[in-house]
Amino acid sequence: MLLCAGMAAFNLRGDFTHIVGPIIYQLNLGQFLTVIEKIIPVLILIFALLGLYNLRGTRKFWQEFSKIVIGESLGLLFVILLFFFNQSIFPSRFIILATWGAGIIFVFLGRTILRQIQKMLFNQNIGLHKLVIVSGGQNVPVIEQVYKNKRYGYEVAAELPYDENIFFGLEKLFGENKVDEILQANSSLDDESNLKLVQFARNNGLSFSFVPNLFEVQRNAVEMSELKGIPVIALKNTPLDGWGRVVKRLADAVISAFCLILTSPIFLLIALAIKIDSKGKIIYSAKRGGKGRDFTFYKFRTMYSHLSVGEGYGGREAEKIRQELWKKNDRGGEQAPFLKIKHDPRVTRVGRFLRKTKLDEIPQFWNVLVGDMSMVGPRAHVLDEVGRYRNRYRRMFSIKPGVFGMAQIAQVSWPDLPFEEEIRMNTYYIENWSLWLDLKILAKSFWLLCFGAKSKEDY
Repeated sequence: MLLCAGMAAFNLRGDFTHIVGPIIYQLNLGQFLTVIEKIIPVLILIFALLGLYNLRGTRKFWQEFSKIVIGESLGLLFVILLFFFNQSIFPSRFIILATWGAGIIFVFLGRTILRQIQKMLFNQNIGLHKLVIVSGGQNVPVIEQVYKNKRYGYEVAAELPYDENIFFGLEKLFGENKVDEILQANSSLDDESNLKLVQFARNNGLSFSFVPNLFEVQRNAVEMSELKGIPVIALKNTPLDGWGRVVKRLADAVISAFCLILTSPIFLLIALAIKIDSKGKIIYSAKRGGKGRDFTFYKFRTMYSHLSVGEGYGGREAEKIRQELWKKNDRGGEQAPFLKIKHDPRVTRVGRFLRKTKLDEIPQFWNVLVGDMSMVGPRAHVLDEVGRYRNRYRRMFSIKPGVFGMAQIAQVSWPDLPFEEEIRMNTYYIENWSLWLDLKILAKSFWLLCFGAKSKEDY
């Protein structure tokens, strides 16, 4: 693909003389190939150092694309350095830049084709990575939703509880060549047991991964310092401190304004559909828990007005019905932190469509524009739900809630996402924020909204 990119750039040079100027030095194909055959091995070495040739071929779209861009850009820098010292080695600047751009496109296209072939082979049970899961009761949904999906490249060879017989079972599977990796999915397992599993994996040349608990999620944001010669490990708060917060706010203002302009044509259609379907206000407003203070949250109304809680809606009767529904809560029962009801009788026909397509959340872009919310962050929950977990998970309120987020993405394919998993994802986001991470989350969210398979669950 790198060779194809170079050939494409070489042949395009003559077609762009009206833009980059006339061809002063005629570079023949033989000379060009002599140069490019020296550059391609360097690029392949850079790709290898970036991990693009490891055996785990199930990288995410943006992860792989970003590494290709980085690798090509480092290769471009290498060529520019050669060009600086000896201009005769590569006299056409256009071909240099064109090969860089074409290389990104061609290499990514080739890898996309290979990935589709790989998925076809996975579906035929060819090339699957054999996985043994040390299960914990609360982590079964993770297993069901991710590791049993063949498109991720895994075949679950066995699920073993951690007991006195686990190493006998692991030895048997290893002897039968039925294990490549161990996933420790029980986040409550003690350190001694974890070390035994790690030792078994290392002794037998197996990969080892684990699902962290909340504290382990936070330990990835550490920095070393010393105090009068004494080493000190500090848990960093969040990259959103200082300039990170300024950058995020500027990005929120620009992106939310753009989204409001982009979605304005369908505002009238949605408003008309809501008005025809049921009586009441078009926009639903209510208090939500935010960073340091509660704020007024906006969305398109999806429930019957007289059954909606909040000032100006159903009042005591609506609140009474909501309390009754807590007893039928599908997301953890009556004591769960928040309420989710399948086939909620309070939702209108138009409301079900709006919720399924997420179009009811368009007015939240206004919340982002005025600074109450962010484009990416933890979910904004209603006040009586927030009261159930605010003190325990106060960390979630150290940043603004978001329209989109890691947990919101996960719920597209996993509607029954456990609350502890949501907290773990939000904690990871807070500890590892970057503008690039926000852009990846937004890109994936919009992709799922436009092209992703919609959940069959009716929430």
